[in-house]
Amino acid sequence: ERRCHSERSQITSVSVVDVVSSGRLWHAVLRADPTAAAAAVARGAEPLRVVLLHGILQSCSCWLEVACALSLRGHEVLLLDWPHHGRSPTAAQIGVAMSADGFLLSLERLLAAVGWAHGPPLALAGCSLGGVLALKYACAHPARVARLTLVAPAGLSEPAWNLPFHVLSRLVGSLPHKLAELCRQTPTYGVNEEEVVAVAERLRPEGGLRVVVAGCDLVHTPHEAFWTSLVPPSNFSLHRLTSHWWLCSHLFGLRLHEEPGCWERSAAQPRSRL
Repeated sequence: ERRCHSERSQITSVSVVDVVSSGRLWHAVLRADPTAAAAAVARGAEPLRVVLLHGILQSCSCWLEVACALSLRGHEVLLLDWPHHGRSPTAAQIGVAMSADGFLLSLERLLAAVGWAHGPPLALAGCSLGGVLALKYACAHPARVARLTLVAPAGLSEPAWNLPFHVLSRLVGSLPHKLAELCRQTPTYGVNEEEVVAVAERLRPEGGLRVVVAGCDLVHTPHEAFWTSLVPPSNFSLHRLTSHWWLCSHLFGLRLHEEPGCWERSAAQPRSRL
């Protein structure tokens, strides 16, 4: 049994039931605290299994404290490193393309490997690249996603006035590095607005979409008008004086783990038969 420690005093230790890297994405599954899970059920809630997805040039460590906090609140949590990130093999080594669709395929295979491809739907959360990949998974498998949390997500076209983004994306895309192949798909990574709207409308009745954006984001601009047209004010946060990189590297400080609506649903809601 392995332990996950945090510098935050309220997080002490969390059981990790599965740590694997050979032949597929490096990942860790954190066991739900049984007492907290039972307490959630007693108050009429169903703690969902949670999948946390990091952004480009990050690793799952950006979500580690959030994962520990959710585990102690009664959730099973899956952390992973994307291909070419953290402790995971390259895309070629696990047999997927160096593209958003390839990364999505690696996620689908991992969920099947850990037994999460079927059963009750999941709560997905992603920042930046992880946000758009969470969106792509929700588009491809709508019945598998009950809650979706997006932090400074990619997936929407950038306005022409955002010259820093357009210049930087062309520069990075021209570099002789495997990650440049992925960056050439930014900012939409193959997602269109109609798909995003469809996901939002499906999740709207239960308030299942939560969006957090940075006001000073020149990587993926906040698109405030777009998101506020899709989610209620309580499910949208704009950090006006915050940059993209700050938001994606201070995920625990957003206190999203303290928002039950992002990670659980009413136990009275019908369970998926998938």
